[in-house]
Amino acid sequence: MGETYRNHFATDAGSDTADCMRASPHWTGGTEKFGMTFFHVTQDGKRALLEHMRDSVDLPARFEITYHGHNWREIVAARSRSAAKYGAYLDADSGDTFGEFVRRIKSVRLLSRAQIGGAA
Repeated sequence: MGETYRNHFATDAGSDTADCMRASPHWTGGTEKFGMTFFHVTQDGKRALLEHMRDSVDLPARFEITYHGHNWREIVAARSRSAAKYGAYLDADSGDTFGEFVRRIKSVRLLSRAQIGGAA
């Protein structure tokens, strides 16, 4: 709900989209420049997006992977522990086979469960 890098949208100044955005409580009235109208998201717009995401967007679980002989950890988004291992393998670019890579893994720990859109 805080400030983000990209909180604006640009459209043709005289377009139907610009008219709809001017009428919406989710956007500011718009600033015209270079034949475009630039809109910024409002707090109402941020709340509406957050509600939409809670109701509609599936978020995979997050797993923490640690490795033998290393003090660092890796966070991987995946649907299962085995998928987390494979995702880490694809990102590693180590030159190892998958079996070799998995033997270097010390632990795979669930950090956060998957959140399924529309679930109560």
